[in-house]
Amino acid sequence: MEWRCEWCEKPHEENDPPCDNCGHGTFEKAVTQVNHEVVPGGTVWVCQDCGRSHQRNSPPCKRCGGADLELREGPPETDPLDEIGTRWLDVIEPKYVAGYAAVAVLLGVLLLSVVGVISLPTLGGASGPPAVPDAPGSADTVGDLSLADVESAYVTELNDRRANEGAGTLTRNATADEAAAYYNKATVASAAGDGDGPDRAAFSRFPLQCDRPSVVSYRVAPERTGQSVTDFESEGALATELVDSYVERGNAFRSGESIGVDVHVAPDDTVFVTYVVC
Repeated sequence: MEWRCEWCEKPHEENDPPCDNCGHGTFEKAVTQVNHEVVPGGTVWVCQDCGRSHQRNSPPCKRCGGADLELREGPPETDPLDEIGTRWLDVIEPKYVAGYAAVAVLLGVLLLSVVGVISLPTLGGASGPPAVPDAPGSADTVGDLSLADVESAYVTELNDRRANEGAGTLTRNATADEAAAYYNKATVASAAGDGDGPDRAAFSRFPLQCDRPSVVSYRVAPERTGQSVTDFESEGALATELVDSYVERGNAFRSGESIGVDVHVAPDDTVFVTYVVC
């Protein structure tokens, strides 16, 4: 079964995140679209209101919007409307004409707003960056380690590896930090069954320095490091292990100038890491 990234939907042959396109840390099984069943043998579905033939029993009727379709053998040789002398405009009720007119007026107003002829008030809806969700585990300290210091050491270690590969260093950015925290905490909450994971539309409301940021998200379990998080002797040692875990998977360094990072330790000692590059 082929897998695809939950964030950008890129297909992958194996369930081996993070995604090599956007860095998202969760894959899902690809779903094959199944077409509606077509009735075999030349039969058709006929609308009981206007007589239009359809290949599938998929109301409403494409002509009049009727919901009652009847199965009949063999398609009609002629259009029933031709036999009764009815024009296509005759099936349009006045209420639909009024609806079309209202839509046309709305589109005209929006067009005038776009070109600057008129101004429209701000429409309701979500605005501004989303709040960073609560997530189980620790976001501040674990044992004697400060996770804020782990994040700083992570950026330093990552920049050292990038410099060795000629990828260029990244500068820490507060807005990118907040975006990484939102994405990471939402991922932790989802893994614990307390949420749906990061939302693409909400994430796009962060005023990042680029239109298409790279998001790298992955997790490092104690089984991979061979020890508990509290067994690391320093923040730098843990940060080095986290960068090693990313590089050893063969992942590429993301191009950009700024970075935000968030490190969160789940209750089972799994370390969740997300960094955002612009």
